[in-house]
Amino acid sequence: MYKYKIVRIKHSVWTGKPEEDMYETINDYAEDGWRLVQVLQPNYHNWSMSGGMKTELIFEKTVEEYMKDRRNYRNVGELV
Repeated sequence: MYKYKIVRIKHSVWTGKPEEDMYETINDYAEDGWRLVQVLQPNYHNWSMSGGMKTELIFEKTVEEYMKDRRNYRNVGELV
């Protein structure tokens, strides 16, 4: 069984570039034992009205690993 974490990264409305360094974010989570399983860029019908474009990084970790190291909890859209 796995725990999943979704990290949303906003993009600049003007340039379309991510507001955070995605490579750094991915490596930070990897250091905490999270494995990147998917990257999504939802196709919002009118993304300018929905708060702009976002990239979603989906990470997973086994429940056993998660329970061993609860200090890694970051309240960022966590799902079971």
